[in-house]
Amino acid sequence: MKTFFQGWVVAILVMVAALAGNIQAVISKDVKTENFFLAQTPVNADELELAVALPELAEIIFKGGESSSGRVIGIDAQEQALLIQRSGKTATIPLSKIQKVVFKNGALAYRSNGRQIIRGERDRPTGKSVTWSNIPLNTFTIKNSTQGQAVVKLKPPIVSTAQLLGIQSVARNRQYVVDEIQFNSQQRTITILANPY
Repeated sequence: MKTFFQGWVVAILVMVAALAGNIQAVISKDVKTENFFLAQTPVNADELELAVALPELAEIIFKGGESSSGRVIGIDAQEQALLIQRSGKTATIPLSKIQKVVFKNGALAYRSNGRQIIRGERDRPTGKSVTWSNIPLNTFTIKNSTQGQAVVKLKPPIVSTAQLLGIQSVARNRQYVVDEIQFNSQQRTITILANPY
């Protein structure tokens, strides 16, 4: 009986050594991860730089009730101003005069890979609408005004660590498209309403 157990112990040790060798071989190779987002980019549970898309056409609604339209091409955090372009001309609007910026539903938007999204009849949201409030103004940057590509840095307390992981999971296969932006010029923050497409 003792010999039988010794045989089993030896067999188990040989299997463990073989498995360890296989695991080491896999780890040392350059493994393709294709769509595994968390394997492709290091996960920082404390902060996320998220690519968002701004549709081409926006309606700027002023606090007095009037409105204007154009393409949002920049937000100047230092001067607290919104830069829009219409008819080939650039206009600068102080954030203190803006109630909100609403992006038109049928307007063209671009994914970060350059593919187009036309919201409305052709493309519909594939997930729940989200609202991120009290984002510091200087953490929202427009990287490519022609295609409406922007980046927003999200971290606690704006969103929890669990929410960050959920946002990363959604962003792996989908693009967040901004529906609306609201400004708080006194606190130098913005609120973003977005949908994943």
